[in-house]
Amino acid sequence: MRTLLWEEWKMKKLILFSVLCLAMTVSAQAQLPLKVDFNSTSQDGGPHNQAGYDAYDAGHEVAADFVTKIYGGISVTPTWSNTTDNRVQQMIDRGNQGTVPPSSYDGNWDNTAGDLDLTTDFIGIDTRTQNGGNGDWDGATGTPTYMELTLGGLAAGDYEWTSFHHDTEHLFCDFAVWLSTDGGGMFTPLADGMMTDTTPGGTPDSDLYGYREPGPDVFTLNSTYTTSFTANGADDVVLRFAPYSGAIEPAVHNQIWGMNGFVLVPEPTTIMLLGLGSLVIGRRRRR
Repeated sequence: MRTLLWEEWKMKKLILFSVLCLAMTVSAQAQLPLKVDFNSTSQDGGPHNQAGYDAYDAGHEVAADFVTKIYGGISVTPTWSNTTDNRVQQMIDRGNQGTVPPSSYDGNWDNTAGDLDLTTDFIGIDTRTQNGGNGDWDGATGTPTYMELTLGGLAAGDYEWTSFHHDTEHLFCDFAVWLSTDGGGMFTPLADGMMTDTTPGGTPDSDLYGYREPGPDVFTLNSTYTTSFTANGADDVVLRFAPYSGAIEPAVHNQIWGMNGFVLVPEPTTIMLLGLGSLVIGRRRRR
């Protein structure tokens, strides 16, 4: 009798462990990863959303389009906090997808990896004063022009961030990044990033400064930006960006910045906690 009870206890433990593993797997699949592609609805016949990514669609310089959008319980909100002119609010899509170079900016991208729909368009900032921006800023002189991306609804835990900053035309620059994990109350500076381009030429010419990258995979570009952060489960996480506008040369193609999209992945310990949370909630509901 005692042996049967022992075997029954072991079986219950095995079933509980299996349910726990399943809960963690299901939770991980629901949360991992968040992949968002920024797409223009008003240029080049867009939107052109990258396969496998959730779409954030908006019209170029259409302020009313830049609203909070929710993906699997996680909210994404772009804002331009220290400007009021809608012309600062970029959502650009480059032209003539799929045609033969050099007649097309998109055609100059080596699309071996099949990620042209990601690199052809981007959300971003026009820093030029004639378009409502704050002008050139090199980190020491001038005034930065900010864009923030606010992430809400994140469970407490550690996350890895990857974002893409490339233009199939001529835009390139370096940019500053700050992070807030308390909803924008305090920002901490992170490592600088860079934006690259595809097409030769431009004003200034990125080839002269080593910023031209024609592909073939957005994940291998020097301009792909990675960082990590810890969410507290209560406050929004805010990433702030500002290009070093005109710092290389004070000309148009060094004065506009963009982000093609991003990928957000919970670290393994966070996935385990999410799985445990799912299991606990499930058990409470069954009682």
